Amino acid sequence: MTNTNWNPGSPAMKTETEYFIAQAVKVGIIQESHLKDLQNGTMTTDRLIGLQITIQQRRSK
Repeated sequence: MTNTNWNPGSPAMKTETEYFIAQAVKVGIIQESHLKDLQNGTMTTDRLIGLQITIQQRRSK
């Protein structure tokens, strides 16, 4: 299986995802490097899904 870079094709989806990740960085749930990878186009789809799960789990504690 190859990892592909996340490319939603929708500017609104990209904006909302960037906001979601930025908020998690702001409150210290994940590191800023994840946001930078999303912004520069190196975030893989698999990694983004994993981050979503991690953020949700850490917020629920």
